Amino acid sequence: DLKPANLLIDADGRPHVTDFGLAKRIADDAEITQSGAILGTPAYMSPEQAEMSSMDVDTRTDVYALGVLLYELLTGTTPFPQEQLRSLGFGQIQKFLAEEEPEKPSTRVSTLVGRQKGPVSGQRRVERRFLDTEIRGDLDWIVMKCLEKDRTRRYESAGSLAMDIKRYLSNEPVSAGAPGA
Repeated sequence: DLKPANLLIDADGRPHVTDFGLAKRIADDAEITQSGAILGTPAYMSPEQAEMSSMDVDTRTDVYALGVLLYELLTGTTPFPQEQLRSLGFGQIQKFLAEEEPEKPSTRVSTLVGRQKGPVSGQRRVERRFLDTEIRGDLDWIVMKCLEKDRTRRYESAGSLAMDIKRYLSNEPVSAGAPGA
């Protein structure tokens, strides 16, 4: 259940996952899909995790959640509004996550206004008018590859995602490429 509340950053800047309760419940409960309960936080869940089929849940589910975290770091919001997801029933959440496409991060920040855009640009030390252009391109592609509905199109591991982020930070070409490429 990767989400901001379950991550701590130590004094050296290293992140630590603090809540393994969901991983333990999935490993211990073979009848998990019959419970009808959502295990996890919908805003950070991959479509296959929301399906509640443990056969389809692997490390790419964590890559999806890392993509949501990166999206949130760049835009100040999750790809799908948490309030909206909370208002949906179990089946509606499954359908929503399986079918709805999130906006690219650069598109999301370009639609932020005044009070919303100020804190986001300030935290990133980028002028408001340049915020969306700073994200457009490689960062959009990296995030959107993490958020692919088809898990076979996501990064195969967190390490692969980390390598692309390192390439981005080193001004090298990223492997994510343009969506659909």
